[in-house]
Amino acid sequence: MLRESRLGKHYLKWVEEVPIPFLYRLAIKPNHLTFSTLFLSLATVAAYSYSLWLGGIGVLVSGIVDTMDGGLARKADQKTRSGALLDSVLDRYSDFLALFGIWLFFLFHPIPQQILMTALLFLLLSGSFMVSYSRARGEGLGLSVSVGYFGRGERVITLGIGSVLNDLLIFIFPSQVWLVDHLFFVALLFLLTLGTHLSALQRIHFLVNNLDNSPTS
Repeated sequence: MLRESRLGKHYLKWVEEVPIPFLYRLAIKPNHLTFSTLFLSLATVAAYSYSLWLGGIGVLVSGIVDTMDGGLARKADQKTRSGALLDSVLDRYSDFLALFGIWLFFLFHPIPQQILMTALLFLLLSGSFMVSYSRARGEGLGLSVSVGYFGRGERVITLGIGSVLNDLLIFIFPSQVWLVDHLFFVALLFLLTLGTHLSALQRIHFLVNNLDNSPTS
């Protein structure tokens, strides 16, 4: 959904016109960016274990880098199926590492609802994977699907900005009840969990209703 939005189109146009030509002139390869995203995601784990805002910045930076490898592959005429596979697989690792980092944060900064938080992160992880898997499975069966409001781009933006905003609000309003024990961030994770599972169900529903009517290759 993000790619189809006006803001998403403007951002992708900027990526194609500014950083991609610059990276191309530096002879950077698409796989270099793909593995850089994984490296940044690993760094995000350490960042989250220190603070939510630092982890949120890591999520946003790795997400920005992740949007460039496909454009660079097209610019350099190096678009391959193996590269697309590698990008998709490492994206799943990045999703896991971000949530693992959040789990570490709450392990080192425990809250009374520690068990609930662990369960919530597990449900968010499963919802994120199902959103991506339903799309991949649909494409494997010959039908592309992008319905749902919580694709990977939306999840990255929500999680990254939400992490930074949580700590910013705590700094500005240190005594607010709705910020105690990171309640704002917990609520954000809960809404994100609902959103991912709803998006997965939307994609499954779309595929079930349209697969049999789509042309086969």
